[in-house]
Amino acid sequence: MTVSQDLQQLCQAQGTAQISVSKADTLVFDQRLMTTPVDVYAVQKGIVSILIGIAEARFFLERVDAMNHILDPEWTQLTKPDEASLTVEILMDMTTGMNEQLQKQGQVGKDWFYNNVAYQKLKTALIIQTGLELNALTQAWLCEPLGITDTTWITRAKDADGHTFSALQTTAQSLRKIGEAMLKDQLVDPYYRAALGTQSDSTNPAWHLLWWNNQAQTHMRPESDQIYSKPLLPHAPQDLISARGAGGHHLSISPSLNLVVAQTIDPAASSPPKHANQQAFWDLIQQL
Repeated sequence: MTVSQDLQQLCQAQGTAQISVSKADTLVFDQRLMTTPVDVYAVQKGIVSILIGIAEARFFLERVDAMNHILDPEWTQLTKPDEASLTVEILMDMTTGMNEQLQKQGQVGKDWFYNNVAYQKLKTALIIQTGLELNALTQAWLCEPLGITDTTWITRAKDADGHTFSALQTTAQSLRKIGEAMLKDQLVDPYYRAALGTQSDSTNPAWHLLWWNNQAQTHMRPESDQIYSKPLLPHAPQDLISARGAGGHHLSISPSLNLVVAQTIDPAASSPPKHANQQAFWDLIQQL
């Protein structure tokens, strides 16, 4: 079989909804097993990061801004000094020193904890500072400039803890367009994009500004305190940056290879083992 056939077979086994791959702005692999957009889970964090990067370039906010200068004080259960020390970047780096009840847990600015409740406040900050709701902002800054018509924010049903978080529905083809625009510095400035690929100064250096990077030689994963002594994706390019969601959704970019890979997963697919077939996947991607 050809490389494309092998990749197609592997993607089907992974429960892929769509996958779209480009090299040097040329489409080299594209498959739609589903035509409808899907909830890409935490890939949305990478998109929110891009919106923050654009907002910073347009002087709506800065990563160094104190969240208390945007939100009403006492939005956490921290002491006043600890709450006052929380910046936009600290929330992006998931080093808030809080649990999901927004209570003290760890050292602010250092200890990584994948905090989905605190993360939502970044969306609120964007809405307050720009005066646009999340859908309007995403349409104006991403979708309309890139000709994307199938991407929207919806509200999920309440989770077990009573939270109603917003979800991003999109396709791999649209995510690929965003990745290509990132590589061409059409969305955020080169310094911001470069920062996404650098290690954070936290207990999880593989996570920085809501993106995963493959430069770090250790990484942590959501819902675990374990530190793994290897890069997040050992078989992927070292300079890879990746926005990743539960179940296998991802938008991944390698500047050195001028490579963009976007993959979404069919919600009805049975969940594969975590990190299943990553070596085979990345070997095939790099052979395209």
